Amino acid sequence: MKRWGLVIGVAAAAAAGLVAAAAWAAFAPIPPVPREAVYVIPKGTAARIAAGEPVEALPRRMRFTVGVRDLLVLRNEDDQPQSFGPVLLFPGQTYRVPFTAPATFDFACSAHEKGQLTIVVEREPVPGWRRLRWRLTDLLGD
Repeated sequence: MKRWGLVIGVAAAAAAGLVAAAAWAAFAPIPPVPREAVYVIPKGTAARIAAGEPVEALPRRMRFTVGVRDLLVLRNEDDQPQSFGPVLLFPGQTYRVPFTAPATFDFACSAHEKGQLTIVVEREPVPGWRRLRWRLTDLLGD
């Protein structure tokens, strides 16, 4: 009988901990972080793609949040030019893309064997369920 009481007590404590963590994630302010996300296209990317090798120089999907992380910085360290949407990045060149409004962008991108990159820009989440969902998505990925 005492064993069941202990099991119930541990389960209740675990449930209370989960509720407390979810409440914190839903209402705690978002701490200031560097507003820019820097991605580097490494040397040899174009050659590896031309050879048919699988290459993940950049993620296929990037997430940004207006007011939190809203500046994309691409640096081409490859020895070949790389295209990103309408922009051609020459070797050693850096390109900065600020995002100021929520939207979804699909770009042609030569740093992928599939040639496609999606960028999702979201609003800064208000406290409550939206902030909880935003934090979970950030933690677990898309």
